[in-house]
Amino acid sequence: MHAFDPWTGGIATWEAMAATVSSHATLKRLQSQRLTSLLTSAKGSALYRRILDGRPAGSLHLEDLPIMNKAYLMANFHDWVCDPRLELAALRQFIQDPSLIGSAYQGRFLVWESSGSHGAPGVFVQDAAAMAVYDALEATRRRVPNLPLHLLDPWGVLDRIAFVGATNGHFASTVSVERLRRLNPFLSRALQGISFLQPLPALARELVSFNPRVITTYPSVAIMLAEEKMRGKLDINPREIWTGGETLTDAMRTAISQAFNAEVINSYGASEFMSLAFECAHQRLHLNSDWAILEPVDEMNRPVPIGQVGSTTLLTNLANHVQPIIRYDLGDRVSIASMPCECGSVLPVIEVQGRSGDLLHLGDRHGQAAVSALALSTVVESIEELVDFQLIQTAPNELELNTELGGPMVDEALRRAKSALDHYLTSQNLGRTQVSCNAARPSVRGRNGKTHRVIGIPNHDLLQWLA
Repeated sequence: MHAFDPWTGGIATWEAMAATVSSHATLKRLQSQRLTSLLTSAKGSALYRRILDGRPAGSLHLEDLPIMNKAYLMANFHDWVCDPRLELAALRQFIQDPSLIGSAYQGRFLVWESSGSHGAPGVFVQDAAAMAVYDALEATRRRVPNLPLHLLDPWGVLDRIAFVGATNGHFASTVSVERLRRLNPFLSRALQGISFLQPLPALARELVSFNPRVITTYPSVAIMLAEEKMRGKLDINPREIWTGGETLTDAMRTAISQAFNAEVINSYGASEFMSLAFECAHQRLHLNSDWAILEPVDEMNRPVPIGQVGSTTLLTNLANHVQPIIRYDLGDRVSIASMPCECGSVLPVIEVQGRSGDLLHLGDRHGQAAVSALALSTVVESIEELVDFQLIQTAPNELELNTELGGPMVDEALRRAKSALDHYLTSQNLGRTQVSCNAARPSVRGRNGKTHRVIGIPNHDLLQWLA
């Protein structure tokens, strides 16, 4: 069993297609109806029974409900879930077995974990109804350059799609790929997971052998592959590169597209909701607002005006009735555009600008200051040749700027990036902060294979440094 119901999947696909040509009023009505349905189901959770306190689901507004975070929900997992058969210890045991990736827990639930890059790992459970929604959004809303071919083959059965990522863990992308392979024998030949944790020459050989027409991976991995292509060490010619899971900058998009002479198509998702937004032909991300609600809020958890970036974002997943994700602190910094997109879609446009935890505390025993990781990243991104980098805080007053790229041009780009960082840090009265640079240095990655542009020292480690 693989948490799949053809009838439910067919309905979800039809609904997803219909919603894309609906009016704003219809989308709002769908969202409201699905929120009421979710809150009704949430009464099966001991936690939400206490929160809802007998109030009718239809009379509630999101603002009436408390904000939740992963640490609290995982600590209260038994009360959180709506099915008493879902026990955290048993689920953790299940996801320890790599041979079960893509299999259904108890024959009916798909389970995956988050990497824990920004806190304790989470365990997320989906039933067939939730998976049908994710499948439908993937099949109907991902931008495809060759629309006639896509209509004839929406699942890519006749194509070769390589997922390049961390294939040895129960992460959302890996579980989804293996589930599809198990469901469809044709897809098992056309869709292949390839581990990028292996040495780069071995990864290149595996890609050449499979010869994919589509590669789906993280932006930082796509840059790494683009570099191999430019060096003449990766003889493949995919027509599309699908990216997600990390920030894709304009410079990264250009470098990847030019290296492979391919379309680069971005998306936005999370372990808590796989298919949050897809890119249109104008390279704008459109939120799947018929199934997901995002609330950008400030440091006091107050809503920010439309068009303004929040300090963090609250997610409500309208598809998952097994494990209610309601006003969940996603940690991403998102803005919702005030103007409609030129493409004509009524789905709102969003911009994802990093994570709320991306705040570095730089200084020494005599004083510290908080510095935005987004600001630091923006300074480095001003150096156009440095399309891939990682900035790591190695001590309270030390930063290390690394890139996997190499060569004389990269060395010069690193020198200019260091100069730009030094200037910025001095302007912030942090002139004593030292910046060192390294070319051809592998990135530090999380267990799920993601890399983060800026990595700070956790607060508790920082206190030990300064003690």
